[in-house]
Amino acid sequence: MEDLRADLQAMIDRQAIYEVLTRYCRGVDRCDVELLRSVYHDDATDDHGMFKGLGHDFAPWIVDWERQNLRMGQHLIGNFRCDLAGDVAHTETYCISFSEDKEGRNATVYNRYIDRFERRDGEWKIDDRVVVIDMTRTDEPAAPFGNVPGWDFTFGARDHSDRSYAQEGN
Repeated sequence: MEDLRADLQAMIDRQAIYEVLTRYCRGVDRCDVELLRSVYHDDATDDHGMFKGLGHDFAPWIVDWERQNLRMGQHLIGNFRCDLAGDVAHTETYCISFSEDKEGRNATVYNRYIDRFERRDGEWKIDDRVVVIDMTRTDEPAAPFGNVPGWDFTFGARDHSDRSYAQEGN
């Protein structure tokens, strides 16, 4: 029974950590500084290459950068490795980020988040992050999408006007 409890706790911990990672992606994609700050411990560090410093300082920095340079962006996370050791976890998470700059060029970045998580006061958050870039790709602007008669899509927004914030509990 003790092994079963330990296995169940490990599953719960891994899920909680994965949810921190998805909150991070949403925070960047929606340009939500407070959501981004919520994934880092107060003293957490972040090395994004173009930014090296505290995670809480990275949050407004990346939101400002994205608002100045990008029309839209989206992060997708995939492979996820999580090595638990008590209240510390070492993770490697594959990520593909897509963005469109203000001139319509599209960029794809294939990267990995190498993170050290800590559980403090019962909550998992990032304590140290290094972003590793594996590949990048840039494409020329595509023809405008969404101007087809009869099509009425809901498009994303990079703030709290995005449809996802209208859901209860967000």
